[in-house]
Amino acid sequence: MTIDVLELQIVSALQRFSTLQRHVANGGDHPKLLGRSIKELEAVLEELRVAQEQLVDSRLRLEQAQLELSREREKYWLLFDEMPQPYVLTRSDSLITEANRAASDLLNVSQRFLVGKTLSVFVCEDRAQFLVEAARASSETEPREIAFKLRPRERAPLTVTARVSGGDSGLRWILKASETLSQSGS
Repeated sequence: MTIDVLELQIVSALQRFSTLQRHVANGGDHPKLLGRSIKELEAVLEELRVAQEQLVDSRLRLEQAQLELSREREKYWLLFDEMPQPYVLTRSDSLITEANRAASDLLNVSQRFLVGKTLSVFVCEDRAQFLVEAARASSETEPREIAFKLRPRERAPLTVTARVSGGDSGLRWILKASETLSQSGS
C-alpha cells in the first residue's frame, strides 16, 4: 500500500467517524457502548494519522537523500572520468567494473565496452604472472607497482607501469604507459 492510498483511507475513515459521532450525539442506540467504541476508534485514527505523517516525512527525507546521493555520484563520476591518467577499477580477477576516458583511450576501446571485460585480455606477455600479481595486490593494504606489457586494441604493444591498490571494493589501477615496443616483439 502506498502512502498516498493510506492517506486517502485515513481521510475517508475520519469522515465516517465524524458521521458516526453526529449519529451518537443525536441519540443513537446503545449510547454507552457506542460512545466507548467511538473513543477507541478516535484514538486508533489519531495513531494512524500520526503514522501517516511520519511516513510522509520519512519519504521526503529518503527522496532528499537519494537526490544528494545522485549528485554525489555525478560529482564522483565527473572527477573519475576527467582524470588525465588512465584509471580502471576491477575485481581481483581483473574483471573491469569501471574505466575512465583516459583508460578507454589507452586501451583503444569505448568505455561502455570495457566494463565486463578483463584487464588481463590486454596483457600480451605473461598473463598468468599478471593475474598472480593482481591477486596479490587485492590481498594487500599497501599500493604496489606492477609492470606489464599491454596491447591496446589494434595498436602496438607498450610497457605499462600500474599503481595498484586493493580493498573490499576490488582493485584500483592507475596506468602509466612508459614505452612502445618494437613491432618484432608483438
